[in-house]
Amino acid sequence: DRNGRPWLAFGSFWSGLKIVELNPKTGKPPAGPLRLHAIASRPVPLGAPDSIEAPFLFERAGYYYLLASYDWCCKGKNSTYYTVIGRSKNILGPYVGRDRRSMTEGFGTVLLHADFKDRDRWRGPGHSAFLHDRSRDYVVYHAYDSKNGGMPTLRIAPLIWSQDGWPTAIT
Repeated sequence: DRNGRPWLAFGSFWSGLKIVELNPKTGKPPAGPLRLHAIASRPVPLGAPDSIEAPFLFERAGYYYLLASYDWCCKGKNSTYYTVIGRSKNILGPYVGRDRRSMTEGFGTVLLHADFKDRDRWRGPGHSAFLHDRSRDYVVYHAYDSKNGGMPTLRIAPLIWSQDGWPTAIT
């Protein structure tokens, strides 16, 4: 975080995304009771997975941004995966989308989705990361190439930022 404290964001599919502070010397959670903080989830009917995973946190211009993947990965060209983003002034959240609705309630602002321009080719864009290189920002992610049998493919898209601090991926 901006104070130099290490954190681990994790979670996969079944119980939402969490964050835990780490001991800077050991890289493990501190001794004692584990203090997990919920940062995103997708409430669904009892018994169904909440289909959220792959958190990635980064800081920019006074905000912490959280990337997360929603829906179903790993089905090739039939994948419904997509990437959402939220932000918070505090690393523990709450993370909210541009419309101010909380990611712990299943919301967030869509950053990458197969319904965008390349929908006929690139399916299930997700498991995203943020990269800053010199003066340019990028989102790095995988998608399935429907013109190549659903082959998983690394994709890199430049980001542009709105005046109010929200990114758009140039795909």
